[in-house]
Amino acid sequence: MRLGVPQITVAGRLAPVDWPALEAFARLLREFASVRITPGKVISASMEAGTMRLAWAGDAAEVRLAARDPSAAQNLRDTLGHLLDSTARGLAAGLSWPDAGEGSLPPNFRLARVAGVMRLSPNFLRLRLEAENIFFMARTGLHLRLLQPCDPGNPVWPRLSVTGRTVWPGPGLLHMPVYTIRAIDPVAGWLDVDIYLHGNGPTCAWARAARPGDRIGISGPGGGWLPQAGRLVLGGDETALPVIARILAEAASDTVGHAVIALQNPADRQEIDAPAGVTVEWLGPGEHGRLAARFEVAAAEALSAPVPAQVLFGGERRDAEGLRRRLRARFPSAGRQLSVAGYWDASAKA
Repeated sequence: MRLGVPQITVAGRLAPVDWPALEAFARLLREFASVRITPGKVISASMEAGTMRLAWAGDAAEVRLAARDPSAAQNLRDTLGHLLDSTARGLAAGLSWPDAGEGSLPPNFRLARVAGVMRLSPNFLRLRLEAENIFFMARTGLHLRLLQPCDPGNPVWPRLSVTGRTVWPGPGLLHMPVYTIRAIDPVAGWLDVDIYLHGNGPTCAWARAARPGDRIGISGPGGGWLPQAGRLVLGGDETALPVIARILAEAASDTVGHAVIALQNPADRQEIDAPAGVTVEWLGPGEHGRLAARFEVAAAEALSAPVPAQVLFGGERRDAEGLRRRLRARFPSAGRQLSVAGYWDASAKA
């Protein structure tokens, strides 16, 4: 699915900034977008949410974003700010926009209600959420944030800053984990989120107690986009099962590839609507230790092949960090062909 012709543009300015900092920013951006740098020191990037253009001169860069709608434009503004600060702490503070909407709710925020709760397996719940005008979340976005106020009677929601970025409430005000949009029907106004009940954290506790009519905030999409390559290599544990299932359900019928999924409880296995050319391999109890190695072999084979492939892994943080480091070192030009994310931390307290 493609974004289509951008319908709105947002112009801004980044100052002060030097060219080496923008070159470092462009290197980070290549993991998420197709990037071009001209001899005239203009950085152009194209991604599913839209396009970015930063034209540098002297000690400043003129910024222009183009997107389909205000929600996609906000996605671009937040992505730009995050990557600038990842390049150098505080770099994004120099961003300015003619009308940032300071203090207002972000365009990609919605207040949703629980419409239904379904037990899929011993450790998975599916929540159906209803909200108005969620078409922007259906345009190839994979993930959203579930925004759970710590004080439901006095919720504190994200707001826009003077630099146009989404500002999240401080600790103790809002729990905001990232989950996969498992299915979505924007015309009917609903989306499904699958919750893996792997502990006693705030989201698991909320999901167990959720009843129709309960309110929750949602924000997105983010955290990746539906792969468009004809060859896929996917891997992960239970926390990645929803995103793997979503990707395969949306993939073209002629897609080929391999998916490897590790489960502690075989009863959590789900039927996956995968293209005929994609092999789905299940690892059972006691085999989680094989997951990273098994995935790495398949990923390296795909990234070495002349046929374009996209590779995605989600799982325990240390496994993901090791995989990302090894695969990036071996395939430094993989760019956004390769996405490896830590979805949970084994060292964190339950």
